[in-house]
Amino acid sequence: MPPTLPSTRVLAFTNQSGGAGKSTGAVTVGAWLAKYKLKVLVVDLDAQCDAAAALGYDQPDLLDNQPTLYDLLIGVKGVTVQDAIVPAMAGPVEDPASKTIDGLDLLLPSVELESVEQLLTGRLIGREMWLRETLAPVLDDYDVVLLDCPGNLGLVVVNALVLATEVVACVKPGWKELRALTRIEQTIDRVNESFGPNGAAPQFAWILMSDAPTKRTAGVVYAEAQEQARKAYGDIVLPAVRRSTRVPESYAAQQALPFFDLTAEVTADYAAVVKAMGFRRQK
Repeated sequence: MPPTLPSTRVLAFTNQSGGAGKSTGAVTVGAWLAKYKLKVLVVDLDAQCDAAAALGYDQPDLLDNQPTLYDLLIGVKGVTVQDAIVPAMAGPVEDPASKTIDGLDLLLPSVELESVEQLLTGRLIGREMWLRETLAPVLDDYDVVLLDCPGNLGLVVVNALVLATEVVACVKPGWKELRALTRIEQTIDRVNESFGPNGAAPQFAWILMSDAPTKRTAGVVYAEAQEQARKAYGDIVLPAVRRSTRVPESYAAQQALPFFDLTAEVTADYAAVVKAMGFRRQK
């Protein structure tokens, strides 16, 4: 079972490939936690800006005079991490009918983050600690921080692991996808060897399987894959998230699932995930 955690839980949603459900997982878990009355920050670390789009900010770089994570990376004078944090939205930010989501904030990404690997590689000192140092001023302001990582295991992800208390490996059901968990484990081990216990101690805490098939023929393959995962990893395998058209529909509407369709089966699946992670509704 995952270890006792500090007051601010920092969850890194990772996988070394795209399309594994990282952004949907981070955004939907974040929205549920906001409904649970927790104070949550989603950090979009990907140049594709998918988490930002799902929370109302489809093109962060086009917002007037709005700093982003990239501005913090290159050290734009006078820009603080607080300046790059905006309230999450249920609907496009430019739509007057859209509403802010109480308790849920977003650290804005940028398409310019596609160059972040090169910029970090050029730093001789502390390149793996950049994200931890950047977020340090605001960590205590939140109950939970959710890191939506890019689809690789490069320097940005290493930065996320240095900051994280828990790693959520996002995979689709299948033998090939499950094999990828070994690489994630190896990366976590290397981070802990290099920076822990005094620098970092991320735990391989959860496995989130999404896009689970609902048809019988494909479902057999999924059931076998899930059984294999549970044999290998036990209780850290979270409840399954079923395949649903409501996921792309909610993304197109720029609304997180709990605000797009609270009654959908896939929304309930993520509620079960949140509970399995040990979160409880605040009074």
